[in-house]
Amino acid sequence: MKQVFILRGLPGSGKSYYAQSLADELGGVDSSQYLICSTDDYFLNDQGEYHFDKFKLPQYHNLNLARFINALAQNIPLIIVDNTNIKKWEFIAYSQAAHALGYQVKEVIVGEVKDKSMQHLYAKRNTHNVPLKTISKMAYMFEW
Repeated sequence: MKQVFILRGLPGSGKSYYAQSLADELGGVDSSQYLICSTDDYFLNDQGEYHFDKFKLPQYHNLNLARFINALAQNIPLIIVDNTNIKKWEFIAYSQAAHALGYQVKEVIVGEVKDKSMQHLYAKRNTHNVPLKTISKMAYMFEW
């Protein structure tokens, strides 16, 4: 069975941890059996340091989508989209492409989006230094 999991959630909610746990559980030890597609990967430099550039965000989202579609075309059994996906339009292309190529698609909301105390925790623990104000704004804009 070919599966796509589209993760959604605030920065610091545990999406990347969830993605890797899911890959370990369902994809097994053979990394050719799964792919985690995260736009964050494109913000890493050669030393593995994360440098966000809002001006490159559209380009990097397109690169991530292209990587995802390529994985679909290769029939990789498990593909996980690890992005915030706050608005539905942000992941509809992933969902439609996966359905078109015969994948089962599951949308997973990671964490508690509307819980203010959790937003404070996410602001403290997210690895990209996204401030609480931005996380709260993202929570407010989250589409169910």
